[in-house]
Amino acid sequence: MNFNRIAAPMASRLAASACLTLAIVASAAAQDKFPSKPVEVVTHAGVGGGTDLTARMMMVQAPATLGTELIVVNKTGGSGAAALGYAETRPKDGHTILLLTQTHLLTMLQGRAGNLKPDDIVGIARATDDPQILMVGSSSPHKSAQEFMDAAKKKAMKFGTTQIGSVDHIGVTGFASKAGLEKPVVVPFRGGGDIVINLVGGNVDGALLNYAEAESQIKAGEVRPLLVFAAQRVESLPQVPTATELGIAANYSTVRGFAVLKGTPEDRIKALEEGLVKAMKGKFYQDYLKSSGQSLDSVVGREQWQAELNDFLVTGREALASLGITK
Repeated sequence: MNFNRIAAPMASRLAASACLTLAIVASAAAQDKFPSKPVEVVTHAGVGGGTDLTARMMMVQAPATLGTELIVVNKTGGSGAAALGYAETRPKDGHTILLLTQTHLLTMLQGRAGNLKPDDIVGIARATDDPQILMVGSSSPHKSAQEFMDAAKKKAMKFGTTQIGSVDHIGVTGFASKAGLEKPVVVPFRGGGDIVINLVGGNVDGALLNYAEAESQIKAGEVRPLLVFAAQRVESLPQVPTATELGIAANYSTVRGFAVLKGTPEDRIKALEEGLVKAMKGKFYQDYLKSSGQSLDSVVGREQWQAELNDFLVTGREALASLGITK
């Protein structure tokens, strides 16, 4: 018997089997590597909006900390519903993350986010804590927060907001209630830019805006900031007092942070948290927070961010119920 004739094909088959095994192992390793492709950052804001800008500032250093590129996906419409709907169609593999604000949660609480429910949201890291600021136009007779409140206790003030049931709508009514003001008249606009225009034009008495939304008008003297709804004064407006200083327990912010949908593997959530927090703790992003008048304590990890989301769901439900806006 010629053993060489038998051994040669057998060796060939063993070699082929070994190659196949190595290919399978290599393929599995590639699939297990995370991230293995660019990460989509889905936002409900249009290009150039505050939330869109937050995403792009984060993305300056995040490719280095995550080891992959990031791509902003703007899905506007439905107060976050379009962005949530898009994220729901994507694989829950960590390569799609949402940049959320309280608006998304309010939309979900009102049953306007399709099949998604608030407990489908898993927080990764908070990106901004952007205090709301009571502002008036330069033509307003009210030179201080106290003067404004004294007048607002005698007549209903007209406030510009982005929409009925929005974060700033809740802030306006909450402020009025806690300060003992007359029930405000709420005038909804398409966005912060339109509110600022009408504030400058004297079409509304006041508004709760973020510093960045009216920065140009503040510096030009067209808008006067009167009161900051935060625990501490903001560095960009050191002369403006906080509501706490005036004895009003009212803190309102536009809070933005990153999240994924339930079902995303835990190890990938952890990797995203570590990469995003490290990127946002970097000098470039911290300089952005400082220059845009936002809290320098904005960036926090998953545990604190998720707790904040849970707390807002409670207060959001209560606020919507008090406004008569329920599912």
